[in-house]
Amino acid sequence: MKKQLLKHALLCTSVLILSSSVNAASEKFVKETKVKHININNAKDILIKGTVKGEGGSALSGVTVTVKDSKIGTKTNASGEYQLNAPEGATLVFSYVGYVQQSISVGNKSVINVTMSIDEGKYQMNEVVVVGYGTQKRSDITGSVTSVPKERLAGLPVTNVLSAIQGTTAGLNVSSPSSVPGSSPTVLVRGVNSINAGTGPLTVIDGVPFSNLGGSMNDINPNDIASIEILKDASAVAIYGTRGSSGVILITTKRGKTGEPTIRYSVYGGPEYQIKNLHPLSGPEYAEKYLEFLRQSNRPVANPPVPNQYEIANYNTGTTVDWLKEISQSGSIQDHNLSISGGTEKIKYFVSGAYQKQKGVLKGYQFTRASVRSNLDATVTSWLTAGTSLFFANSNADGGTVTYSSALQMSPYGRLREPNGDYTIFPMFGETLFRNPLLGLNQDVNNRDKNLNGTFYAEVKPAFIKGLKYRFNGNYTFQPTKDDFYSGPDAGDTFSGTASVQKEETEGWLLEHILSYNKDWNDHHFDVTALYGAQEKIYTRLNVRGTTFVNDDLSFNNIGAAGAVVPTSLYSREAMVSQMGRLNYSYKSKYLITATVRRDGFSAFGSATSKYGTFPSIALGWNISNERFLKNVSQIDNIKLRASYGKSGNQAISAYQTITTQGVTKYIYNGVTTTGLVSSSALVNGVLGNTKLNWESTTGTNLAVDFSLFGSRISGTVEVYKTETNDVLLRRRLPAIIGFPSIFDNLGKVANKGIEFTLNTVNIKNDNFTWSTNFNFSASRNKIVSLYGDNLDDIGNKWFIGKSLYAIYDYKLEGVWQTGEDPSNVDPTAKPGDLKFADLNGDKKITEADKSYLGNSLPKWTGGMINNFKYKNFGLSVFVQTAQGSLINNPLLNLQTYGGRVNIPRELSYWTPTNNNNEAPSLTYSNPRLYAYPTKQNYWRIKDITLSYNLSTKVAEQLKLGSLSVFASGRNLHTVTNWIGTDPELSVNATPAIQAGLANQPLTYGVYPLVTSVVVGLNITLR
Repeated sequence: MKKQLLKHALLCTSVLILSSSVNAASEKFVKETKVKHININNAKDILIKGTVKGEGGSALSGVTVTVKDSKIGTKTNASGEYQLNAPEGATLVFSYVGYVQQSISVGNKSVINVTMSIDEGKYQMNEVVVVGYGTQKRSDITGSVTSVPKERLAGLPVTNVLSAIQGTTAGLNVSSPSSVPGSSPTVLVRGVNSINAGTGPLTVIDGVPFSNLGGSMNDINPNDIASIEILKDASAVAIYGTRGSSGVILITTKRGKTGEPTIRYSVYGGPEYQIKNLHPLSGPEYAEKYLEFLRQSNRPVANPPVPNQYEIANYNTGTTVDWLKEISQSGSIQDHNLSISGGTEKIKYFVSGAYQKQKGVLKGYQFTRASVRSNLDATVTSWLTAGTSLFFANSNADGGTVTYSSALQMSPYGRLREPNGDYTIFPMFGETLFRNPLLGLNQDVNNRDKNLNGTFYAEVKPAFIKGLKYRFNGNYTFQPTKDDFYSGPDAGDTFSGTASVQKEETEGWLLEHILSYNKDWNDHHFDVTALYGAQEKIYTRLNVRGTTFVNDDLSFNNIGAAGAVVPTSLYSREAMVSQMGRLNYSYKSKYLITATVRRDGFSAFGSATSKYGTFPSIALGWNISNERFLKNVSQIDNIKLRASYGKSGNQAISAYQTITTQGVTKYIYNGVTTTGLVSSSALVNGVLGNTKLNWESTTGTNLAVDFSLFGSRISGTVEVYKTETNDVLLRRRLPAIIGFPSIFDNLGKVANKGIEFTLNTVNIKNDNFTWSTNFNFSASRNKIVSLYGDNLDDIGNKWFIGKSLYAIYDYKLEGVWQTGEDPSNVDPTAKPGDLKFADLNGDKKITEADKSYLGNSLPKWTGGMINNFKYKNFGLSVFVQTAQGSLINNPLLNLQTYGGRVNIPRELSYWTPTNNNNEAPSLTYSNPRLYAYPTKQNYWRIKDITLSYNLSTKVAEQLKLGSLSVFASGRNLHTVTNWIGTDPELSVNATPAIQAGLANQPLTYGVYPLVTSVVVGLNITLR
């Protein structure tokens, strides 16, 4: 055979062998593909190492790194590191789901570090989202499931993660009615679905129900959270049955990944300030107010012009007390978090510890929390995985506190201290209704909570049935609380000392067996889940109260030394058994179906009816963008239509409401104190049981469209919904002859409807600068459909058929009667300076019949907008939030002057014959009709601004760091509102006294001013 001279070319890792007699076409191919003729014996491999990170500097685990046009490849470890051998001149290809693929020429480099950017469209479609009892790709979700922006989960100066996500998610209404350290926000998901039952959503942490076992979000360290999802429609929440009617918040905590240990430390701290504070009248203004009161009362002018005995000396010397300054202090907040994560293929771990301390802007207020968490995952065998999620939190809010509302009403000429240095009990004596606002600092107060929570799971994946998985969840929680109190004579106690010690314990357990099976068969995908579970919660409380002590030395530590001791105790037990089944089906990821049914049994329901409720749902989805007729429409990344219908439930009542109980009372019989039973009295409330009590059930319909356009530069969701709650549990009044005032019964019906809109835009994006916006809008309407079955309103409870819950029912204010006006045809008893009300029924007098429905305390719409700016390594986030359309009684406007004896804030005006004020009454107006001053609650607020800097990957590596970032953040920076008071963001769940706006009572609302926090912080990662 004739030998031929062979030519060769190295094309990446492929060797092209050419005969010396190659034709022209072959030579042309080599030239066009720019193949270099080299000697194969001289080709050499290079060991290439590097790290792959995301845009934020975090390591990306599982990135596929391959040599182009070859089978050589590897994946990055948990630290984002990789290494492989590649020939000189080769090209490395970096691929990761949801990220833009990158190709980099090797040349002669031995280290190649890569920063990958998110492919927004693919990332959103393939993002794995936590749903009830499992996960799904976002593109396959049929229910209403919204993910909270992850950048909101850490770095903000809050003690509760719910405060950080306020205003960020359509349909999630989080309100912070107080800035008191350690206070918890109130949460509503898509409005109010019940009248007497709790309306807060169910919180689930790492797959285990948390809130219904007594857990508090104050116990959760925000830095431990990996993601938060909100389940809103009937299809999404029906999987939680009786606990899902008010929505579900799913929280997933961080877990370890395979790789070298990663140590993360984050810290922030800074001052807190009072903003939008009220300003009591100064000394001269206070004296002028009193003189005006005397003139309006036709009384002689006083000299000196102060109303109370203790004020005279300070007035004569010109000495004044700034009471707000006396009760205030410099506030601060600090937060420290340390975590270690990592693991091997067999065992992965995440361990964290956190410490947070907040010092209030008013004296005595403080909150301290220390917590630890340990999440472990172990691959025991190829078919068995087990793990734990353990955490312990210890919260402390000890200390007596000052009283803000009393400081507003103290005379600037009042006496702060006695000659011996003790606080004066009554600074305006002889006014004895108002006490020194600093007396609380002399009280001994312990307020401590602990939460020990442990979850164990085991997963079995038998090899003989691919796709089958069994999971066992077991959870135990123990939550003891301690509330101790002592008030002695130096704190104004009139009983020679009052002490109480209260211990509470909530103990619960939960067991769940979950069987799932998923199967892909050609273009069909099936996913089936079944569950059987049981849980129990036991609550105990022991309280001992004592009065009349010999001295204050032992405080609350020896209540047995009191002259009178009253012990009380309480025990309750609740149990639940559940079964659930769910089917997910998709065809070519175009047509989606989810069908769910859950059955719950609850121990508290009556014996004459079923203790079980069944809650089915179905949801449909259509990924239109996967249809052939849209495949070539480049402007459309994704369009999906969703529709769902289902039923969820609400337990609505606590234990023992279905059985008849009587209270215990002491009485004297034949000269002997005897214990007896009483159905109901002024001090004891018994319960007339109803053995037919059953579930409240909420049926809901949801229609939605998800969209992503122009390479995900524009994306969002539009949803409309309607819900109706039947068999609402109400207290039906009973005739007095029965001996019980009321009985629980399934009588009412409540409806909700609303629209939600979320829009995400990437406004500008280039190599150095990115500007993106997240906007959300929610509008909802609530109404009572029926009550008691008689189609009549319940005016006493302010429940009106066809109107919203949390109604404001009062007179319609038309101004103030002015000098010269004739009130005889409307309000014959009115005089100039009195409030002017509308005579709605035209009977020429103002009576209860002239009251009407004025509005409600639920906002008509809420919204939020986050603008994120990124320039090179700098980041800026600006968040604006608003709530509009709510009406709430403002008790501050109802502040009476008690015969001119107390102060008022300068923000409150008052009528005089010369100023003709048409909004506020005269100083002598006594509010005889108990008008509650309903006021619009509208506000816009710059909720927070955060400026950050991320150290470049190159510099971080030179410093032997994984990553480093610094930031400054401000919260509650500015509020635009017409509300008069410390903060318009009042809770719609205000106490009945606040809702009623009772007149001629001491001001008890507004106990804490709005607080602005400004912090600087550091995040550092070590590897």
